[in-house]
Amino acid sequence: MGSGDSSRSCETSSQDLGYFPAENLIEYKWPPDETGEYYMLQEQVSEYLGVTSFKRKYPDLERRDLSHKEKLYLRELNVITETQCTLGLTALRSDEVIDLMIKEYPAKHAEYSVILQEKERQRITDHYKEYSQMQQQNTQKVEASKVPEYIKKAAKKAAEFNSNLNRERMEERRAYFDLQTHIIQVPQGKYKILPTERTKVSPYPVALIPGQFQEYYKRYSPDELRYLPLNTALYEPPLDPELPALDSDGDSDDAEEGRGDEKRKTKGNSPKVIPNAICGICLKGKESNKKGKAEALIHCSQCDNSGHPSCLDMTPELVAMIKTYPWQCMECKTCIICGQPHHEEEMMFCDVCDRGYHTFCVGLDAIPSGRWICDCCQKDPPVPRRGGRRGKNSKEG
Repeated sequence: MGSGDSSRSCETSSQDLGYFPAENLIEYKWPPDETGEYYMLQEQVSEYLGVTSFKRKYPDLERRDLSHKEKLYLRELNVITETQCTLGLTALRSDEVIDLMIKEYPAKHAEYSVILQEKERQRITDHYKEYSQMQQQNTQKVEASKVPEYIKKAAKKAAEFNSNLNRERMEERRAYFDLQTHIIQVPQGKYKILPTERTKVSPYPVALIPGQFQEYYKRYSPDELRYLPLNTALYEPPLDPELPALDSDGDSDDAEEGRGDEKRKTKGNSPKVIPNAICGICLKGKESNKKGKAEALIHCSQCDNSGHPSCLDMTPELVAMIKTYPWQCMECKTCIICGQPHHEEEMMFCDVCDRGYHTFCVGLDAIPSGRWICDCCQKDPPVPRRGGRRGKNSKEG
């Protein structure tokens, strides 16, 4: 008997629900107060979408069983029949059902959207009719003789409102946005107005944290970026010639004396002597250069490289100058300012003393063309030389 009743109840449910067109797919709020949420009946959604095993096909949808009180509420709204009140009904969240229709049943969603628009239009029409009826009931007849007086009062109130608004704009408000022209109006003569190019709207969105989006930034050159950031720099920071040495005792007199000793040591520098040295370019000794003539070799103070001055394209004046200080060959050349051998493409040499300098260490953007004389040799008159020796381009032993 139990099985027979169960089968009859299922048949009744199927007959009562039947096919639900879009206009019969009802969305309701439960509980019907401010805390309520919107739901749809799973049975109606299943019939509307044509899905027989809806729960098995979409098990991830949030669902719940209807309470008896909720069934009575839907019965009063004629959403379900009296027979359906005795059955187990399931509620689905309407937002999840709408998302499902948009993704998998766009035609059904379009049909349902048309029905919703018609219902909303009908609701607005009914509300307007009710409002019109109330207005007709409360309409008071106005005497024709008092109409001019009412017009004067309305014009006076409008003028007072405009006067107060303009006064508030000038005295209390710093600026206001004109809805008609879409322009920010600022009182004249009260605040400083910046030029238009400085008040352009930024292409970046509003920063949520300080410095997140910036239009103004410091521009670094590729050479400067090699020293940044400090914890992952490719090279150590260049030495500042204006700062005292770390081993200095800070006494100015001693420092001056030390610099004087250094100058004297530089002036009295003894050239390096390497017996049986050969030129790195012509591979010959001091007995013969590339022209077959005897010529003394010059030696690098840092390594064992040597070379004939003629092979290195050096004038006698330059040879005499480099013998006064520890001269360095091309491979060992370091910048006098920072003491670093890096950035060979930015290294240039003085045409008087052959000392090396980085362009960025002396404030130049690029290696200059023609002759260039360092600050150390500016006091001495420049000596003409054959050809300009600017970068590390020439070969040297």
